[in-house]
Amino acid sequence: MLHEEAIGDRKLPSLQLTYDELREENTMLKRLIRSMQSSLESRMYTLQSLERQLKASLAKEQREAWELQSFVQLTEWSIQEMTQRALEAESNVEKLKHEILILQRELESSKAENENLRAGQTMELGAVKHNIDFALQNLHEIITGANWSIRQLASGAESLHFVAEILKSTGKISEVEAEKEL
Repeated sequence: MLHEEAIGDRKLPSLQLTYDELREENTMLKRLIRSMQSSLESRMYTLQSLERQLKASLAKEQREAWELQSFVQLTEWSIQEMTQRALEAESNVEKLKHEILILQRELESSKAENENLRAGQTMELGAVKHNIDFALQNLHEIITGANWSIRQLASGAESLHFVAEILKSTGKISEVEAEKEL
């Protein structure tokens, strides 16, 4: 028994060392855990920051896509509207050209009647004068309408040119943004 006690006493210092070593290792592990927690928190803050940046970037891209889509729709609508105006103006010009031809024939007829009157054929001077006045009045109206249609066509062409310039600049902006993203 004495022997066992003596052996037990010898084991005690080794147990004491083991306890100190465990305590030191425990302290070291606590430091390591705190360090890892700090690192994890730092990474979590970085991740949250990156998530916020990603959301902001996505929101910006959606806003820009919506704005671009709205611009394209507005431009398409403007082009359709200007095309419709141009077609109407062309139609008006064609009608006016036809009316001008009719009035020119009437004017020629009136001139021929006038010459016949001068040559001695019988026709009322009042009727001839009325026909000439009527033809001149219609000719003036047609010329005024033709001038209006021509101005409308020119305005439509200017508007189409303006839209083309806008589309051209939009294309350049898109190219610059695409280059920025690369």
